[in-house]
Amino acid sequence: MGVKRPEIAVPHLTRYDLRPLLCPLQGMTIQPGTDGCITGKSISSQSMFSIANKNFARGWYMVEVLIESDQSYLDTAFVLQHKEGRKSQRLRLPVRNGRVSKRLIWFARGGEELLFSPAQCECDFTIRQLTLVRVSLLFARNRMRSRLTSRQLRVPSRMTNRWACYDATFSPRRVRASYGDWVKTIEPTLWPDSFKTSADLCFSLLMPVSVTDTLNDIRNTIDSVLDQSYQNWKLFILPAKKISDNDLVKFREFVDSNNKIRLIDKALSGAEILKKIIDADTYRLMCPPRAVLSSKALSCLQYVVRKNSHAKIIYADEDLLNEAGRRCRPNFKPAWNPDLLFSRNYIGEFVLFAPGILDEYGPIESAGEVAWDYTLFLRVLRKLENPQREIIHIPRILFHRYKTIDGEQYIQSSRRILKKYFDEIGCSDVEVESKKNRETLHVRWPVQQEEPLVSLLIPTRDMLSMLRQCIDSILEKTTYRNYEILVLDNQSVESETLEYLAKLKTLPNVRVIKYDAPFNYSAINNFGVQHARGEIIGLVNNDTEVASPDWLMEMVGHAIRSEIGCVGAKLHYGDGRIQHAGVVIGLGGLAGHAHKFYHHHAVGYRNRLICTQNFSAVTAACLLVRKSIFEAVGGLDEKHFAVAFNDVDFCLKVKAAGYRNLWTPWAEMYHHESISRGIDNTPEKRARFDREAMCLKTRWSTCAGMDPYYSPFLTHTREDFSLGLNERTKAPLWR
Repeated sequence: MGVKRPEIAVPHLTRYDLRPLLCPLQGMTIQPGTDGCITGKSISSQSMFSIANKNFARGWYMVEVLIESDQSYLDTAFVLQHKEGRKSQRLRLPVRNGRVSKRLIWFARGGEELLFSPAQCECDFTIRQLTLVRVSLLFARNRMRSRLTSRQLRVPSRMTNRWACYDATFSPRRVRASYGDWVKTIEPTLWPDSFKTSADLCFSLLMPVSVTDTLNDIRNTIDSVLDQSYQNWKLFILPAKKISDNDLVKFREFVDSNNKIRLIDKALSGAEILKKIIDADTYRLMCPPRAVLSSKALSCLQYVVRKNSHAKIIYADEDLLNEAGRRCRPNFKPAWNPDLLFSRNYIGEFVLFAPGILDEYGPIESAGEVAWDYTLFLRVLRKLENPQREIIHIPRILFHRYKTIDGEQYIQSSRRILKKYFDEIGCSDVEVESKKNRETLHVRWPVQQEEPLVSLLIPTRDMLSMLRQCIDSILEKTTYRNYEILVLDNQSVESETLEYLAKLKTLPNVRVIKYDAPFNYSAINNFGVQHARGEIIGLVNNDTEVASPDWLMEMVGHAIRSEIGCVGAKLHYGDGRIQHAGVVIGLGGLAGHAHKFYHHHAVGYRNRLICTQNFSAVTAACLLVRKSIFEAVGGLDEKHFAVAFNDVDFCLKVKAAGYRNLWTPWAEMYHHESISRGIDNTPEKRARFDREAMCLKTRWSTCAGMDPYYSPFLTHTREDFSLGLNERTKAPLWR
């Protein structure tokens, strides 16, 4: 006879205060609290309470958690330990400092033991609320539907499946949409009804063949060309000089089967091929035998060319074919992003060049370099007058890669090529480094021998421990020496803070300037700029802490580049997770931080967490900009953005003025977010936030979600670079 499940009638919305039932098990120290609160310190990543009630009835509950901590975010978790030896279930609940967080819990059998972990890191905490509320099945079904729907996820009809999908949304990386579903449901809607243009545009497909390319590789790529609906093309097989004569004989079978395919004599130079054999008025598509073309590739390319006669270079997105021939790992690329190109060749090999632009160069004459495509692109880049206008990105999957290149060999080849490029354009003092086990380059831009003065503006009001930590870390760790600190005192009143500020005044490179007015982040910093002596302005929050000693040297090297506007740093939460890695316009209808909550050492989507690159905006928690630019765009908007979104608005003004904003992963800080000014948890603060959000939307059309440095096919509801499903299908065909 089986064990009878407890069937205890518990009314809907019955509330249990769990705080009196908490018993510390491990990984923490507890202090007596007031008003029923539990105050403690987590001393490990395995802190855990048991809950002294093992008689919760079978059914659905909503848990409500409010924790105050010295960390901005906590990963709390509930553990359900089942009877009869069944595997325990861990239910995660991310909690923001000082805010109530909720989630459903399902006691499937009743009588399960419930454990609670308040943190996954070392921290101080106070549990203000820990409540379990009995809810009905209908309430639970609707709550799960609402959460899944708001994230544009499928809502299963079967309850156990819906519960699994709901629970997955609380994982650190959240639930991810299926690329297979995207291919089936989204991709077919992205194409025009027809590509109605004449077929008078001829493509010359250049297929460089190396000794590592097999006959089957070549056949696969050629077959995909033959299957194109657009048929005005010629294909030229360009064998490397090391290709054997026996292999050349095998290549001729392709030539014999179609008169539009031609095998080029390997003795000819690249320049001779381009000038004497290939028609001068054709567009040249680099097409090495490492991928197959999508069925609409050439039709799409000719359509975009006709609509953009000024385009000199066109590139597109791609994905990978696995061993079973299924499409996977989509590479959704940003629009033209020059600093990302200097970190890694994100554009790839499959590039279309306008007539005449390749005439001086051979497509594979690159001194045997693995990264021949990188060489070719950088050479052509030097010929462009306006790369921002002349380089076009097609956000569509036009190539399905079935063969990849050795990453370590490619990045070392890229390092040599990029260094040579900088030498040739008169930037020989630029250093190019490669990092071990990192498929990315670190470009160090030089700072002149006489370092420019940097004015670091730090607004503050009391919060002595945070301010001291911030300033001490700058003074003790920063290797860059020519800087001044301007502490902008916004009505501090605590005696200890005032004593500390008085001591700071005695330091030669620190000034304390009083700002006696209500808190307005924009106004305070505009005021500070008026008193700054440096040619570079640094906006620094008082809740930041230096992590990498050369942070300022790295950022100054970019800030003094004539084409660069705002420079942002890589910010971490206190537990090491990513807090800021660039700002994407359009996330949540406003703006959001890229790769938020990723692990400290994660490389991110397509290595973008470890690549210097351009973003539309960066956070002002640590931002450098030349004073001349700050003043030219009118500084921060203190009228419309007193607290929130002032940095986003400022960066977009700088971008509109013709500068590129930039984020670097090589300048690292800790950001104990919003500890100083608090959170927007009152009606007045929420109303102010809503006004500022609406102003950002109307001024910059953030709801359009058309950030050029972010793919329209990645999510706009989260900050993790995951695939967006059913979110946005009206993506531009080119940008």
